Amino acid sequence: TGKAETTIAKCDFFLVHSSSGDTKQEWKQNKKAVGEVGGREKRLELLKDARKRFVLELEFVEMLSNPFYLQYLAQNRFFEDRRFLNYLKYLLYWTKPEYIKHISFPHCLYFLELLQREEFRKKLVDRAYINLVHEQQFYHWRFHKHHRCVERKREAEIERLAAENKEAKCDQV
Repeated sequence: TGKAETTIAKCDFFLVHSSSGDTKQEWKQNKKAVGEVGGREKRLELLKDARKRFVLELEFVEMLSNPFYLQYLAQNRFFEDRRFLNYLKYLLYWTKPEYIKHISFPHCLYFLELLQREEFRKKLVDRAYINLVHEQQFYHWRFHKHHRCVERKREAEIERLAAENKEAKCDQV
């Protein structure tokens, strides 16, 4: 039940965010209060709320890097709720450079983009598919650094050879 409570807490915002009536009225009231003479406290409160929202959305987006969490969401029919799908679409703002710098697990952005596709969401209930995704993710993490080091050595060797060729041409002149 810990996972369910976490999901409900993280997804609470999407229910509020996608509802139309109370939230819009509340924002109008907040906007009016900020403009008033005694609005300093209200501005500070709104700033704290904005920070809390930022952190909650960041944590939720990063949770999407876990294939087993995606399976949990699929099995509990979160992807059948149009409001939740709208929330996932809203979260795509995390792919912008000013937000991406806060992401610790870049796979979450890849999965966030994949979650926009119905075909991918339907496959998430299949245990074998989840295991395959998790395995591929593991191999990426396992060998990514090694492949980058090999690439860097190759690039350094190419640069060294280019510098030697340039020196050799200068010596000939």
